[in-house]
Amino acid sequence: MGKFDGKHIRGLVGPLVLKRGTKNGDIIQTKPAKVKQTKATKVAGKSFGQGSTLAGVIRHDLRQITLKNYDGDMVNDFASPIRDVLKQCFNKETGQYSFEEDSFARLSGFEFNPKSLLINSLLATPEMTLTGNLLKISLPEFEVPEKFKFPQGSNVCALTVGLSMIALHAGLNINVPAETMEITMEEHTVPPSEFEFEVSEGCLCVTAIALKYYYLYEGIKTVYNSKAFHPAAICGAIITPGTFIVPPHSIKIGNKTIMTNWRTAGKIKLSAAE
Repeated sequence: MGKFDGKHIRGLVGPLVLKRGTKNGDIIQTKPAKVKQTKATKVAGKSFGQGSTLAGVIRHDLRQITLKNYDGDMVNDFASPIRDVLKQCFNKETGQYSFEEDSFARLSGFEFNPKSLLINSLLATPEMTLTGNLLKISLPEFEVPEKFKFPQGSNVCALTVGLSMIALHAGLNINVPAETMEITMEEHTVPPSEFEFEVSEGCLCVTAIALKYYYLYEGIKTVYNSKAFHPAAICGAIITPGTFIVPPHSIKIGNKTIMTNWRTAGKIKLSAAE
């Protein structure tokens, strides 16, 4: 209801809102409409939020890969395909998610910094394979500098492979140490290499590679990478077969209590289909 202050009418009058304006006059605008959320819009909003949350957990797990040298738009760019996956894997009738082994395959090749693409520095293609509970990232033999590029001002590179492992339905994840191999400019041929990670059943496993360059002189390494140059990309994403069994918080072996190190993965809540 509008009110008269002695000079002007203020407030709601029918479908209009009258406000005190600037020296140029008062302001009249239509009343904001109330939009009633349907069940479908609520579901879409929830899926959108869960996609952003999951993307954030993966980014945090791969912080040894991205460091702080990622593109400013990366956060939203990375969340976008994950939101699409969740939307496609969600059953509106049951309110549950059902994932296949390759549901997140579209993440493969995602570049964390489009200003310095990994594929422009590492021309050998990494391959991800799963055998039992061992996830392997393999690199073929390659030549320097034909298949591996050193930017001017660097002469050593730490090629680092990281893994994010998340039990989606349980909403748990675990820290997995990254693995690294060193490559020097003087090498002519780098032999084939493998990076192995032990993984659990029923988990989303996302692997990524980063190239961290240095200038080595008289035993002292100077970091070359920055936000302007940090080649890093996803090399594979897979849902491991089987059902994830929620582990105990700790296990006792003899007189020792060992923590399992699984922890709550943000606010991920992706109920599983039966």
